[in-house]
Amino acid sequence: MEQKIAIIDLGSNSVRMIVMHIFPNGSYKMVDQLKEMVRLSEGMGIDNKLKPLAIERTVHVLKLYKRVLDIHNVDVTYAIATAAVRNAVNKDAFLKRVQKEAFLNFDVISGKQEAYYDYLGVVNTLNIDDCILLDTGGGSSEIVHIVNRKPVNRISIPYGAVNLFERFCKQGDWNNDKINDLQNFLQKEFSKIEWLIGIKELPIIGLGGSIRAIAKMYKRKEQINIEGLHNIEISANEVNELFERLSKTSIDERRRMNGVGKDRADIIISGTLPLKILMEITKSKKLIVSGNGLREGVFYMHLLKNREEGEYFEDILTASIDNILKNYDCNETHCQLVEKLSLQMYDQLKAVHSFPDYTRRLLSAAALLHDIGTYVDYYNHHKHGFYLTLNSKLYGLSNKEIVMCAYLVAMHRNEDIRIDYKGFVGLITKDDYDLVKKLSVFIKISEELDRTEIGIVQGIEVKVNGKQVILDLRTLKTAVLEKTIAMKSAKAFEKAFGKKLIIK
Repeated sequence: MEQKIAIIDLGSNSVRMIVMHIFPNGSYKMVDQLKEMVRLSEGMGIDNKLKPLAIERTVHVLKLYKRVLDIHNVDVTYAIATAAVRNAVNKDAFLKRVQKEAFLNFDVISGKQEAYYDYLGVVNTLNIDDCILLDTGGGSSEIVHIVNRKPVNRISIPYGAVNLFERFCKQGDWNNDKINDLQNFLQKEFSKIEWLIGIKELPIIGLGGSIRAIAKMYKRKEQINIEGLHNIEISANEVNELFERLSKTSIDERRRMNGVGKDRADIIISGTLPLKILMEITKSKKLIVSGNGLREGVFYMHLLKNREEGEYFEDILTASIDNILKNYDCNETHCQLVEKLSLQMYDQLKAVHSFPDYTRRLLSAAALLHDIGTYVDYYNHHKHGFYLTLNSKLYGLSNKEIVMCAYLVAMHRNEDIRIDYKGFVGLITKDDYDLVKKLSVFIKISEELDRTEIGIVQGIEVKVNGKQVILDLRTLKTAVLEKTIAMKSAKAFEKAFGKKLIIK
């Protein structure tokens, strides 16, 4: 059933909204996204009361969001309020005003429910088994211990970037004494979480605006030339260095920093210190940044709620590729056959190519995605496919693997793509690029063997005879055209593997 789903996340610091379109074929994609910094929890203090100016800012934004919902003709809206509203003594009056003026009915969720939605957003978009999830919001922080992709422990603590800032940096800017006081406080609070104490050396999955801000700083520093922040990995040493850099700058300098900006310059210290302390306590060696959290978690809950398998995909790479193929109107039967033939050659030629094991997964993904560029235009569709692969929601691969996969898609034809790998020097090397060039030969030949896209060639048996590789085709009928076209890649095959190609 076709639907438009909106999820509004009303937090302590910002209000965010996504609009997702679910199509009749079951595929889905984001069609709109909005974010405004409203600082709803500003000035709440120990009396936990939402202040008039903060309420005015928030209601104004929500009224604008409602207009966007009406323009999109949204079918279902999930309006979720978290810590600021959850803790406010005047939440009922606030919610009534929102309903009256913005015509939105908010569900005020518990901290544990917020943590669960964060978990769903992560487990459906990151290929991770065991980890600790940390979402540092404006008025609370959620922590989830994930084992074998299941949430075994979760907690919400009532401290986030905004209320920690107001408590420990009431006047002026941050200094060493204020930071030390906050650090001691956080260490004490984390030590109260009994199940956290025994967990060591698991990666931290980081969510929240402050963590995304340091990820932007890291991307700029390392010259990582990809869009988005999802699945960026940062070592514990780098996290410490980035925090030290922030702690030694003035608020005016932080306002000018790429990734921080004027809206977060005051609270970035209190927003990132919980991450630093958690990594120290658990001796975590790595931060993995997630661009997906509560809003995406609510969406996956909606999308998958009627499945017997539960609210997360068993294989996120397969699920995301299936969604991309449907989004771009690909001939799925053809794509699956190209994948099948490519993997048959790869598997039967292991003694010849000796590629690392992970490349089989890359080949599978790229073979399935090789024609997505035709959605833009047939001419140069291999180049269009490169950029679509880089910028589609392809989950289950690292960012390095996504770049390599994009090159594989671009190289599935014999034309020179002329996209210099040096533009991605922060992710891949010349050796990676050279490996991809060899790997792409399997996709070239496989696509040529199904050039008519009617499945004449159903399988391949490979024989290695000295300096020759013989492809013995299993066909439904005569495949003269397919063999003739596939032999155009014989020179590329010989260059890649040092053996002459023969197709029977």
